[in-house]
Amino acid sequence: MRLLGLDYGSSRIGVALGDDVTKVATPWNVIVNEDMEDVFLRLHELAAREGAERIVVGIPRPLADQARETAQAKEIRQFIQRLRLDGFDVVEQNETLTSKIAADQVKEMGGRGKRDDLAAAAILQAYLDALPA
Repeated sequence: MRLLGLDYGSSRIGVALGDDVTKVATPWNVIVNEDMEDVFLRLHELAAREGAERIVVGIPRPLADQARETAQAKEIRQFIQRLRLDGFDVVEQNETLTSKIAADQVKEMGGRGKRDDLAAAAILQAYLDALPA
């Protein structure tokens, strides 16, 4: 099954592609988050073109207090609800430390690259790694 991984942000949404056969997530691109209708149009087009059947969305869970939800997490949950209303099969994935992983990867590449799509790939890879063999 083909999957999209998303790192949702108020300004940008990082996007990654992967599948559950190879269990490899690859950074794809960043969608500018200025117009929600445009965001959903692009996601529908991408899902159709890539044959993606599921979207994995990163959601923050604070390390210190797993029960406390942040304003950012609430915004992401609203985005997830809209994805589901639009007919997408959505799975939530803990995104704790994925931004750090992405920042480290950017640093390894000599400071080049977009962190948002790398974070999306880290989120999707964590999901794929947790799937049974």
